[in-house]
Parts: sequence; structure tokens; C-alpha cells
Amino acid sequence: MGIPDLEVKKMVYLFLINYARARAEIANHAVNGFEDDVNDSNPLVRAMAIRTMGYIYVERVIESLIDPLRHCLRDRDPYVRKTAAMAVLKLCMFDRSLVEEERFLDMLKDLLADGNPSVVANAVAALTEISERSPNIKLKLNMKIANKLITALNECNEWGQVYILESLMYVTPQDSNDAETIIERIMPRLQHGNSSVVLVAVKVIAYMMNYVGKVEALEQILHKLSPPLVTLLTAGPEVQYITLRNIQLLLQRWPTILQNQMRAFFCKYDDPIYVKLAKLEVILALTTEENARVVLTELVEYATEIDVDFVRKAVRSIGRIAIKIELAADRCVRALLDLIQTKVNYVVQEAIVVIRDIFRKYPNRYEAIIGTLCENLDSLDEPEARAAMIWIIGQYADRIDNSDEVLDTFLDTFLEETGEVQLALLTAIVKLFIMRPSAGQELVPKVLKWATEEVDSPDIRDRGFIYWRLLSTDPELARTVVLSDKPEITAEAEKIDMPLLEELLLQVGTLSAIYRKPPVAFINFAKRRVLGTSPALTRLTINPPPTARLPRANPSAMSQPANERQSNRQSTEPPATTRSSTQLNSSVLDVSGNAGLSNPYINDVAPGMMQGGEAVLIDLMTMDDDEDEAHGNETQITSGGMVGFNANYDMTGMSMVQLGGVGQAPDSQVLNSAFDAAGLDALGSMATPVGGSMPGSSQSPGPMMRNFTSSFDVTTAGAGGVNGSSSGVGLDNLLMATNAGPSSPFYDMALSSQSSAAGLGPSPFPSAAISTPASNTLIQPLSSAAITNTFQQQQQPATVASALPTPINTTTGPANDLDQLAKQMFSTNLCTPTGNATPNAPYVPSRTVLLDAQQAQGLEILGTFARRGGQIQMEMVFANKSNVPVGDFAIQFNKNTYGLVPSTPLNVGTLMPMTSSEVTLPLAMGGPTMPMQPLTNLQIAIKCSQGVFYFQTQYSLHILLGEDGRSDQGVFLRMWKDIPETMQMAQGAQNIRFASMEDMRNKLNMNGVFTVAQRSVGDATHFYTSSKLCDGSMFYSEIKVASNFSAALISTKSPNVQLIPLYQKAVQDIMTAF
Repeated sequence: MGIPDLEVKKMVYLFLINYARARAEIANHAVNGFEDDVNDSNPLVRAMAIRTMGYIYVERVIESLIDPLRHCLRDRDPYVRKTAAMAVLKLCMFDRSLVEEERFLDMLKDLLADGNPSVVANAVAALTEISERSPNIKLKLNMKIANKLITALNECNEWGQVYILESLMYVTPQDSNDAETIIERIMPRLQHGNSSVVLVAVKVIAYMMNYVGKVEALEQILHKLSPPLVTLLTAGPEVQYITLRNIQLLLQRWPTILQNQMRAFFCKYDDPIYVKLAKLEVILALTTEENARVVLTELVEYATEIDVDFVRKAVRSIGRIAIKIELAADRCVRALLDLIQTKVNYVVQEAIVVIRDIFRKYPNRYEAIIGTLCENLDSLDEPEARAAMIWIIGQYADRIDNSDEVLDTFLDTFLEETGEVQLALLTAIVKLFIMRPSAGQELVPKVLKWATEEVDSPDIRDRGFIYWRLLSTDPELARTVVLSDKPEITAEAEKIDMPLLEELLLQVGTLSAIYRKPPVAFINFAKRRVLGTSPALTRLTINPPPTARLPRANPSAMSQPANERQSNRQSTEPPATTRSSTQLNSSVLDVSGNAGLSNPYINDVAPGMMQGGEAVLIDLMTMDDDEDEAHGNETQITSGGMVGFNANYDMTGMSMVQLGGVGQAPDSQVLNSAFDAAGLDALGSMATPVGGSMPGSSQSPGPMMRNFTSSFDVTTAGAGGVNGSSSGVGLDNLLMATNAGPSSPFYDMALSSQSSAAGLGPSPFPSAAISTPASNTLIQPLSSAAITNTFQQQQQPATVASALPTPINTTTGPANDLDQLAKQMFSTNLCTPTGNATPNAPYVPSRTVLLDAQQAQGLEILGTFARRGGQIQMEMVFANKSNVPVGDFAIQFNKNTYGLVPSTPLNVGTLMPMTSSEVTLPLAMGGPTMPMQPLTNLQIAIKCSQGVFYFQTQYSLHILLGEDGRSDQGVFLRMWKDIPETMQMAQGAQNIRFASMEDMRNKLNMNGVFTVAQRSVGDATHFYTSSKLCDGSMFYSEIKVASNFSAALISTKSPNVQLIPLYQKAVQDIMTAF
């Protein structure tokens, strides 16, 4: 070994390291040479000898290493000391007891106070590794040592800094100030150019934040953590991925850490797929009510890319946003429907899967889109998508006419399907049988036989036997079990449990954080890390502040438990036939608007807060995009796409606008489109009121949103403003700010039987109780229990009729029993009226001033709405009170809740001065839709030779009630029981304008309020009525009328709670009209 050349000596040492284990005699011969070299005057030789001996796990070499190693740990040269520190680690791996006996660990601890940073770093690395690998050795550092280690950070290389920072994880602060001091001192490491140093610093800071006791201090720390994490996203894709995986953990623990950095996580076109998928997870975690619209737009764009995995993840993310943020659910559903229309197979199938989850989260809210989903049945080839579609059909089997045919089609391949599909199909057919025994009686025996005899899966066999026994022994129990309320799914289900999250946060930057598993799960010798016990341990977190919103329209309805909402599954809305495209199109959600959506937050103002009566946006991050979008969408549909315009006029020159600020429309500064289905659209252009007040309102004209879908071409010059004429330059000058209109009271009412829909008119008496002069008895709203108890017969036990194979006994079906029971219980069975009712005319509200002559240059319009012979009409009187002839009339409706548009052009001839003309304008549904405030609000523009004028009005809901709204008594009784009390409202009425109960019944019948049954109780008559709105919404009412017609109480239940006040107001008007 006496080789003078250093390079040759390195080669010899390398040879010994590689061959000494296989040939121990070679190492034994080299021992003397090692002993000479450890005493060499050259520190490089001494260090090289110690390093080589530490690598050779031969007993004689190890024995000869102990004394030289002890001397080298105290060597005068730092290079030798730091090499010796690592040799202790190698010796510990070979013989841990020897290291403890020779007290090498104490010598390593002494090196922590060494003056050379490299020696300190190696000593720290050795102690940390020994502590990790030894079951009975645990490293603990106090604040004094921690401060010394932090001092050495600046002079260490990158690896040294990583080791020293890692060692700080063994410091347990005993005081909040200690934790804040350590965080403050290592905060500069976040600016380091090496990503390893940054990640380890983040890990230490995340660890120390558990011991910070002040919320203000924690907020400052989180604020400082955000920029370094975003900076790491500019590195290579591998570093980006590791950073993103760790950011996901940090976001779950401290949700506010990156709340203003959303755009930094948007995917780039050249990002690798694994980076894109990780970014999507972070985007979902950062999504809030304020930025949901921006995120959804981005996700929809991702869903059109070519990478299949990325597209699937984007589509699934849209569904997760709908589940996470209820205000964004409607917008998400529309986006999913748009994607389904692309007919891309994997997009359609993924969308159906997430829509199933949305149905579970919001039952009975989006049934209108089932028809669209069923159009894609033939393209479903993935098990998860097929199972999801089957679940949807089974869950709403009572609302789909041919659900039995669809399930029968799936049943043809039952034995070839995967277990997931088989289980879904088995459950769906049993649900169909329970809901519609006659439709499912042929399918149930077949599927139960196959499930219990032909399928190998024990899960499916067991489920089949359970259903079989339930149906054969107690059908009502089967109904209770199968249709029981399911736990509501939440976005929280995918989060990591807090104990595991805490452990993973102690492993930031390691494989453990990437795998989402603790180290002990995949490393044999690893130890489980936990937070050290200390008086300073607080585990503080900071949650995002709640979004400021105005009171919701129906708070109690949406806050009811899942079991109450789920109980509405047997609604009597007309079923959607999945095979008939014509019928489907009539019930399918209008993707361009909000038709078909039951939006419970139609009156929310979000994002924003009320300041001085004005709505102020708080999402500043999206301002640029909002402005671009607003300018780009000023004209969404050309005049060719609109219905009901005078063909003699060019409709391309005028931008129609939205009106607000009238007294009848609550929160007029956001009227009609400032709030979309997600509650997140920008408010658009605002402006100052000009001209006088609107007719019929106490408020000046409001903001005009540039969302009308077509335009007139105004070629006539003239001055004007809002409710005045429009000049030839168009309407850009009309876009001005507004004052807030008053809120309509009934939108803030409590959804209980004691509530009164007084917002649409003064309540003649308190709705909680009505005292009739004749009997002085209180007429109370009817509960589910009360309507059952008012009849004299008890329901007999019901069994399920079926064609089940033995041993199942066939008996009378529950549906038939229910119908039979209802016929016995109702005292009066009413048939459809023959038409000779008195009075014999439908209800038509009195005309009101729609456009005032003082604000329309002499043109006055009076009008009302009626339904005659099933045709919706707008009846108007045009009066010219100016000194010049007025002609060339045209009319246009803005988007509205039910898509009402003129079905024919406006036919008004030239009006000479001081003359008038009566006009009946037929209306039709099918135009563009958008939720209004209130839902029956209409915004209308009139063009004539005097200019263009705008007004808005409201119609009575009875004009939208169909002729097919009569329910049979069995359905009425079942729905009254199933709809919970939270979906019931009561409305009082006085001075009923009828001479007999028969007249009132006939009047209600001819206006779409059909009497199912009638009975007399004391001095009052009870009418049980049903009605069906054009969108399929059903209303079930009990109307109690005093015998002297002095008072009445209308109690109504409906799954569509937000429409109940409007419906009750319409019924009240019919009963009290002159």
C-alpha cells in the first residue's frame, strides 16, 4: 500500500472496496496499509483510508477501524473530520452496537458545534440517518443547537443545507415564539436556486406552523410561502410534478396558502400529461364560488384536447366542481351537456359518470336532462359509464315511460357484463319493480334468477338473494330498504384523513408525499414521524372566508337533510320517454339558457357584496377576462334566430338590453343576467338612470345588460333614453348604472307552513291561522299526516304483485292497493267538468300600464296576459297621445325564464293622433331562456317610428298551467305524503268572489287548477287540487274555503319550491278577482 502516487492509490482503494467482500483475504492483507495511511501527513490520504475502511464490511478491517476513526473525528483538518463523520454512519450500518459501545454518537454530537459548516452538515447527516435506521435511537435537538445549525446554513453547499434543514425536523418548539423564530430564520432558503433546498425549507416551515399560536403570524407565513411554490412551477416537468403533489397536501391543510395564484396552475399545451393531471388536482382545490366561472371555462377548453386521459380528468373535474360548489352546479351541468353534444365517445361516457354523481348530490333537480343522456345509450361501452347510466334509469324509473324497455336492453347481455354493471342492473330493475310493479314484473324474475344461479360473484349472488327474500316476505319493507335515503356525497370524500395528512406533511419533498403513503408502508426500516408533544402545539389552520351573499330564495328547502330531498323521487312530473327524440327535446335542458334547471339561488348576488345598495364584484382576478367576454358576447344570437319580429324591419342595428331597477324586480342591479346558474357571471356594464320612473314602479329605470339576443335597426333620428326613443347611433349610450331596486319580500320568506307569500300582494290576514266568522275555528295548513287522518279508513298491508319464480308468492301490487285505498278514502270523486261552469270565462288579470306616454313620446301601452283555449296571449291597447302619427311597430322579448316569445309579428297599423288600437299577440314557448327575477318577469322592447322603448312586466303563472295537470287520487295522496313539510307553503285569501263552491271549482278547473277531490268539514269546504306547469313542475294544494266565502287558506306542496309563491298568488287572484 506504500504507493506514493495519489491517483494510483485511489484505484487500489476502489479495487479493495469492490472485491474485499468476496475475497476477505485481500482485505486482510491491506489492513497494515490502511493503518499506515490513516497516519499519513496528507489529509487527503487520511480521509481516503478512513472512507475505504468504512466501506469494507470485513471483521478484521472493522476492528482495525475503531481507533483510527476515533482519532480522525478529532483530526485537525476539517476534510478528515467530515469524512470520519460519514464513516461512523457506515460503521453503524454494519454493527450498531459497536457504535454505541465506542460512544461514536457522542463524538458526532460534538461535531455539531464544529466551526466548519461542512463538518456540521456531515455530522447532521450521519446522526439523522442513524436515527432513522435505529429502532432505539431517537434524535432530539434543542433550540440552542438549532440556532447553531441555522447559523451554519449560509456557508454550506446545497447538500449541506438540505441535511441541516432536515435536522430541524427533530426540534420540538416549546413555545410559539421558538417556532416563529426558526421559520423567520430559514425563510430566506425559499429563495434558493436549488429546488431540493426550497422543498426541504417548505417542509420545515410546514412542520413549525403546527406550533404557531397566532393567526396573524400564520397568515403572514402562508403569504410568504406562495411565491416560492409558484416559482418552482417554472422548473423542469419533474420538479413541477413533485411540487404539485406537495402543494396538494399543503392546500388541504391550509386552504388559503395559494388562494390568489389560480392562473399559475393553468395547464400549458406542452406540459407532460402527468403535470397536467397534477395541475388539475390543484385547480380543483383552489376553486371557490368566486373563481368557479373562470375555472369552468378553462376545464371546458381542456375537455376538447386530444389527450384522452387529460380530457377524462377535465370532464370529471367539472363534475367535482358541481358537487363541491352548489352555486356552480347549474353551469357545470350545462357545460357537461355541451360536451355530450360533441358525441366524442370517451367524453360522453365520462360525462355520464359524473352526472350520476351530480344526481346523487342534488336529487330531483336535473331530471330534465335524462332524455339527453339516454340518447347516447348505444355508445356506452365502458363498464363504469354503463353502470352509471343504469343507475340513473333505475333511480328515476318512475319518470321514464320506457325505463323497462331500456333496462331490458341492458339485461340481454347481463351474463357478459362486468360485476359493476351487473350489480347496477340488478338494483335498477328492483327499483323499477317497486316503483312500477306492472312494468317491472317481467324483468325481476329473470334478473333474480340469473343473479342467484348464473353469476359467479358472491356479492351479486348475495344481493340477489336479499332482494328475493325482501320482495317475497315484505314488499313495503323492500320499498323502504331499496329506496332508502342514501348518504349525500361530498367533495370531502376524496380528501386525505387528517392523521395521514399530518404524517405526509412531515415528509414533504420525499417519495412518501408523492405516493400518498407513510414511509413505513414501503420502506422496511423507516420510522413513523409524528408531531412532537409540546405546550405550543396548536395545529392552527385558516379557512377561506365565506362568500358574502344576499338571502337565498329558499334556504330551508335546500338545507333540508338528504333523506327529505330524496323522498321526492316519486314526483308526478311526466316521465321522459328515452326513445322518442321529439318528446326528449321538449324536456331536455336548454344548454344555451337555464331551461330545465331548478335553480334554488335565483336571487343570490354572487360574487359580490352590497355596498350602499349597489352590487360590487370582488373577484378582481377575472376582470380582464370578464371584460373581454362581455364585449365578445354583446350579441349572442342574430335576429334570424329570434321569433316574433316584424319581417318588414331590419333587426341588425340595435342592441337590445336588459332592464332593471323596477320595484317588482328584487335586487335590480343584477336583474336577469348578472347572476347566472353558478352565481358567478360578471355584472356587466352599469349606468345611471335617465328619464322618468318606469310605469308601475317607484324606482327609476335600472341597468341595461347587453344580453338581448337580437337588435332592431333604428334609422330614425330622435332623442331618447331609457323608456324613451333610441337615436340612430344605437344603444351604446344607454348602458348606464342604476340604483338598486327594492327586494321582493316573498323571496326571503321562510319555507314553512306558516309562511305567507305576501311579497306579491298584501296578505289580508296572517297565514298561520284564519278565523272564520261563522265558526271562529282556525283553518290550519294541512300536513302529510293530517291529509291521511282526514279520511276514515286505514291502509291495509300491501304486497308486491309480480311474476317472480317460486318461492315468491304473488299478491296485489302496492301501487294498485294505493290507488284503491285513495278511492275509498276520498269522499268525492270528481270527473272532468263538462264546460258549463259559472262563471264561464277564464281568468284574465286587469290591464296595467306597461309604457307611460310621458316617457315614450306620447305612446302609451296597456296590457295583460291571458290563456284562452290553451293559447297564451298578450292583450294590449296601443294609444297615441302625441300630435303625430305613430306606425311601423315591432316587438321583441328578452330571454326569460320559460322562453316566451311572440309567435306572430306584431300587427298594429298606423295610429293617428289621439287614437288607440287593441291588439292580441299570441305567444309561444321555445325561445331563448334565462332565469329572471322574479321568475315571471318579462323584459320587452317596442320599436316604432318614434324610436325604441323598453319596459318590463310580470305575468300570472296560471297562463303556463297545462291542460294535463289533473292527478288521480292515488297519485295525489302518495305525493302529498312523499313531499316533505319543508316544501310546503301556505297563503291566505279574503273576500272570495263566488256564489257557490261549484262556481269556484269550475273557475279553478278552467284555469289549470284541477280539483282532485272535495269534502266539507264543519263550516269549511276542502278542495284538493293539482296543477302542472309547462316545464313539468307539479303543484298539489289543499284549499280550505269558509262557507261564507269570507276567507280561504291555500296550502301547496311542490318539489319546485321556488315556484310555490307565484302559483299561490295566481290561485289567490283567480279566487278573488271580480
